[in-house]
Amino acid sequence: MTSNFLLDSASPVRQALIGFALGAAGDVRVSLDPMFVTAARHAPGRRVALVSGGGAGHEPMHAGFVGVGGLDAACPGEIFTSPHNRQIFAASSAVALPGGVLHIVKNYTGDVINFGIAAERLAADGIEVASILVDDDLGSEAAAATIGRRGTGVTVILEKILGAAADAGLDLAHLKCLGDSIVQHSRSLAVANVAHTSSDTGLAAFHVTPGDLEYGVGIHGETAAQTIRQPGLAELVTRMVAELHEAVPDAVADAANRYVLFVNGLGATTALELQHILAEASRALVGNHDAEVVSAISGTYISALDMRGFSITLTAVDDLWLPFLFAEHETALPRPLPAAALLLDDAHLFDEARLPGELDAGDQLPPRPAVPDGFLSSLHRIFTSLRGALNALDQKAGDGDMGSNLASGLDLAVRDYVPGAVTLDADLSRLAQVYLDDVGGSSGPLFGLVFQELSRAVGRAAAVDGADDASVARAVTTGLRSGLAAVQRVGGAVAEDRTMVDALGPAVASGLDSLTEASVRAAIEGARHTSELVARRGRASYVGARAVGTPDPGAVAVAIILVALLEHLTPAADSHAEDLWPLIDALITA
Repeated sequence: MTSNFLLDSASPVRQALIGFALGAAGDVRVSLDPMFVTAARHAPGRRVALVSGGGAGHEPMHAGFVGVGGLDAACPGEIFTSPHNRQIFAASSAVALPGGVLHIVKNYTGDVINFGIAAERLAADGIEVASILVDDDLGSEAAAATIGRRGTGVTVILEKILGAAADAGLDLAHLKCLGDSIVQHSRSLAVANVAHTSSDTGLAAFHVTPGDLEYGVGIHGETAAQTIRQPGLAELVTRMVAELHEAVPDAVADAANRYVLFVNGLGATTALELQHILAEASRALVGNHDAEVVSAISGTYISALDMRGFSITLTAVDDLWLPFLFAEHETALPRPLPAAALLLDDAHLFDEARLPGELDAGDQLPPRPAVPDGFLSSLHRIFTSLRGALNALDQKAGDGDMGSNLASGLDLAVRDYVPGAVTLDADLSRLAQVYLDDVGGSSGPLFGLVFQELSRAVGRAAAVDGADDASVARAVTTGLRSGLAAVQRVGGAVAEDRTMVDALGPAVASGLDSLTEASVRAAIEGARHTSELVARRGRASYVGARAVGTPDPGAVAVAIILVALLEHLTPAADSHAEDLWPLIDALITA
């Protein structure tokens, strides 16, 4: 029994190549014995063939980089295993051009040996061969005195540049010189907090203690030389960039401190996360090292099966090869753009999010005003603490974002707080604005409508001379009743559809004209009752009866807001809100 979707986990590459060929629309040709991939065509000016290869499990590298503007051939080995020399010899012979063949070899023992043997066989057949050894991995720097650094992230940048340079007609000697220079002036560093899944066992290839990080991990599933406690992203990326910046030699004197920045995913890291990492790395380079990011690239180009991690590569820029970096191609290689084009006209892109310590001398950002104690600050604390629990509840019956959406709305409300009178209607008005205008999904506008109606009702009550807590409590119920009508008008839900309506409805139908412990208990019971319902609306409707047993997170969120409102409106000596929080806890942990 295995957890993967491979037909043959012992030798999966042959079947994968068949699938690759089927999807390549005739742009490549595939040999199954021995296994290699060749480009169906190349630029007419190309005089030297580019051949690379290495173990499977790194897709789209290597076969995905074959084609016009990229490699002429790629030789895939089995998972994390170098190709054998017969593959390399046959592939190189098939694509050899009058100017010879250039091998791109990552510094792993099997790759070096097999490419070396193939090169000797090619030379014996009269085919001129040169090779570039890729050894950019800073995580294996300690081994440099023996076997040398591993070859990792810069392979992508190297093959992108060399592909365009070969198309331009550079000869073998110049291509080798260019490639050696790029490798020399590049360093990469990779981290991971979850190992890849072994294709044989279906289990994690090695154990990483939750909260730890393998710092300096390899792309073949090797654990790192050191394990650290995982810091926040900004701290982690700042450390990585600092070590890389110190290690990368400047390419040329008049282009010092200018870099191509490449963030690569190792398989299970999402594109959204990689873009966060790219932004943080750019900030660190510009703000901490006064460097220029000439081009910024992110994506999964060298995976390690499904390892959860990423690598950062810095390549010091030489303006002579920049046109090759930006040249068009027809492969899965990246399509870099000049960073200036990406930033458009916003010269202050990083100003609002600079890290501590990145301010220029004498430069002070104005402090954000603190949010006074009140309903807004209280609700912010509550939903910040419950973010993960509400996401987990939502994941059982939906898409797992309810806690994040609600907490993010509170974060925005607090972040952009404008000092003024500390009143309930002002806090509710601010919440309505944020949730209606800035929080997406269904939770944003629907909760925004409820906050809007609450704000209007409480505002009217507060405007009446002599308005007291009792009148405000009555206004809250009036606002909830209007909010329920607005939610039903916009969303179309009715009672027992398993939505927030199932908590709002009982609160306003309790027969009481103001918010009391009894009306809030009715809302909590309505939220609990949703655990018995099959959803007829919302994302939970897609999972049908599988959601039964779990309360609707929107209804639970309504109950939480009502408990917080009761707590805010009731004097501490008379409040029974503390008796209601255990009921909320029971809903969340259901």
